[in-house]
Amino acid sequence: MDLRVSWRRRYSSYVALYLGRSVPILVYQMGKVGSSTIRNTLLLRGLHPVLHLHTFSPLREKRAEDVDTPAELKEPLVREIQHARDVFSNMSARARLQLTLHEWLNERRLRRRLLRPGRPLRIITSVREPVAANVSMFFQLLPWYTGGRYAPERFSTDALIDLFLERYSCYRPLLWFDEEMKYATGVDVYRHPFPVDRGSLSFREGPIGVLVLKTETDDAVKEKALSDFLGIEGVALAKSNVAEQKAYAQQYREFKERIRFPEAFFQTMYQSRYARHFYDDAEIDRFSRQWHRQGGSQPGS
Repeated sequence: MDLRVSWRRRYSSYVALYLGRSVPILVYQMGKVGSSTIRNTLLLRGLHPVLHLHTFSPLREKRAEDVDTPAELKEPLVREIQHARDVFSNMSARARLQLTLHEWLNERRLRRRLLRPGRPLRIITSVREPVAANVSMFFQLLPWYTGGRYAPERFSTDALIDLFLERYSCYRPLLWFDEEMKYATGVDVYRHPFPVDRGSLSFREGPIGVLVLKTETDDAVKEKALSDFLGIEGVALAKSNVAEQKAYAQQYREFKERIRFPEAFFQTMYQSRYARHFYDDAEIDRFSRQWHRQGGSQPGS
């Protein structure tokens, strides 16, 4: 990480937030949708406080009955919660301790500070088509599934494909706005029609202003939306945490080229409320055709 970003990130979180001189900017998104790029861009512009979270409270600690989500997503939510609990329990004692400490020092501390009744807050969140989001997140979380640090010689690409199809839980993109954002803040993005042709939406619920960006939208559009939302000029996105730059980049490319998804998987992802809210038929058809060209599908499975 750029040292300037590292120090400004710490200043935002541990100094600027407590000075209370400006409305906090929270980059608050599910994983692998470009959140690091947005956070680093804003920090490099000298904005404070700029904070970054994927969750205010761990999924494993939630109860499905406390989450307001459509009936058809209740069973997937139960499975996601159990999956999160299983992943946590299978971690080493050291890894569990490190994760718990991180949660106390970051998520819980920021929740107490940011989500006070009536406190102004600006949230920037993003969406990404769910198949790509799941594949990218799987590689980000490989150590959780392989039991150790990533090394290409430990698992072949075919073995990783089998691991994804057999063990990975893929409903997080479809659930995140309910089980995380609405659960923590009360903000329901699905109440606000999304202009799919424009690729961005800003709205306000009480003291909270929200900007929703579509990852696939041209950077120039996202930069303009960020400038308008924050009231600043000349935002230029600084790419960060990109899969193609990771140690697993080659195997990531091979994975995308070779995986064959069950057709039912495409149906679940692309016919979901999430996909239909943020993407139109033409976009969904394009995503589906792209995945069929790259890896393919297993007809009828």
